[in-house]
Amino acid sequence: MSTLSKSITPKMAERIVAEVKSNNCLLSDVAKQFGVSTKTVYQLVRQSEQQGGRVGVLRAEIDRLTLQLNQLMRELKLIQG
Repeated sequence: MSTLSKSITPKMAERIVAEVKSNNCLLSDVAKQFGVSTKTVYQLVRQSEQQGGRVGVLRAEIDRLTLQLNQLMRELKLIQG
């Protein structure tokens, strides 16, 4: 959020994004409600979506590696016997 206004707290950013995503409000309506520009609302929503995408990719990689680790541990137990 470095390019966004410093007057927007992380909590406020969460509320703005939630208002857009959960309530399907127009960006311009949310901007008026929170006293920020429509561009700021757009940037917050876009940033949230990008971070969510990265989290999903990382979660999938963690799940894959966890399965691989479990399989290797089972194989090791069989070898050790």
